[in-house]
Amino acid sequence: MNFILIAHEPSVMRCGLSQIISMLPAPFTVLMVESNAEMTGAMQQQLFDLLILSRHLPGIDTLSMMQETRRKHADTKILLYSSQEDKTRIVDPLLDSADAYLCNHSTEEDIRMAMSVLIPERQKLSSLRAAYFNPLEQLSAREIEVMNLLAQGLPLLKIAARMELQLSTVSTYKIRIFKKLEINSIVELLDKMNTFGARKLA
Repeated sequence: MNFILIAHEPSVMRCGLSQIISMLPAPFTVLMVESNAEMTGAMQQQLFDLLILSRHLPGIDTLSMMQETRRKHADTKILLYSSQEDKTRIVDPLLDSADAYLCNHSTEEDIRMAMSVLIPERQKLSSLRAAYFNPLEQLSAREIEVMNLLAQGLPLLKIAARMELQLSTVSTYKIRIFKKLEINSIVELLDKMNTFGARKLA
């Protein structure tokens, strides 16, 4: 069973996210809160696999909360949800601290993709497939471009600006790359690229 905490307002947004999650194949238990106090109390009582955190939750220093979550609950993934449109020209440390980013313009497919990556089904390649299959060959040209920029250590904001894309689009590319490569971090990405050989665009 996977446990998800949705710290978001208004209630219609929380309910919408919960409904989408309920239609996913993996079993989830979802708890919804709308304040800093409720969120803190919930995380003291239960370990969550995923925290879906509003960028502007009342009464909370979002960056401090994310840092505290990383410190106390290292295995909890953080999905940052913003009601605002992408601001690729503004440096926001929150975006680099989160495991994924979505906004109100994100589609239901984007949300499902984020869920499947942040809480993946624990299925491994068979030994035969792993021996002959190069996972990098699954990536599209755009995904390879994003992968190479991620490997250079560029944050999503700078990648979005360089590629002239919206931040949520780049975040979706990152999510797809991680899902296809069955990884959860940049460290794992670098290891995968070293193992299978990074493909470069001309």
